[in-house]
Amino acid sequence: MSMSMAMRTNIDRKNPISSTISGLLIANYTHADYRIGTAADCITLRIDQYSEPLAQFLATCNQSCAAIISAYNPYSQLLSDEENAAAHESLRHFLTCHAYQGIESVHTDPAGVWPAEKSFFIPGIDIPSAQSLGQQFSQNAIVRIERDAIPRLLLLR
Repeated sequence: MSMSMAMRTNIDRKNPISSTISGLLIANYTHADYRIGTAADCITLRIDQYSEPLAQFLATCNQSCAAIISAYNPYSQLLSDEENAAAHESLRHFLTCHAYQGIESVHTDPAGVWPAEKSFFIPGIDIPSAQSLGQQFSQNAIVRIERDAIPRLLLLR
């Protein structure tokens, strides 16, 4: 997908003109499958697509917002399995220390170009806090979710 096509999708950017994230990476993020939970009853999300199971889950949790944040592969630079596992555990520790209930999640590239990346679905985290957390873990983007249960890509650089 070209950058002009990526800009037509529903992507939040701090400043779209000066983004340092390539159009190809944005396309990869946009086309990924984001699975909340690791059990058979997981919820699979796609960017800019309404999810009824997500809407029901947010209602059950009495939450109006959430985010999906990974610590894997900072700025999309591939790290070793050990480095990614350590970063993931560091994110888990942060969530625990700040009383966030992070639900193990994973996002995958349907084309198989990028390896699967573990992440956390964090119900109840407000968008500014999620944005800050994503930046703290050197991520290019996070997935934000609001009351409408439509996951949206939020670019951080």
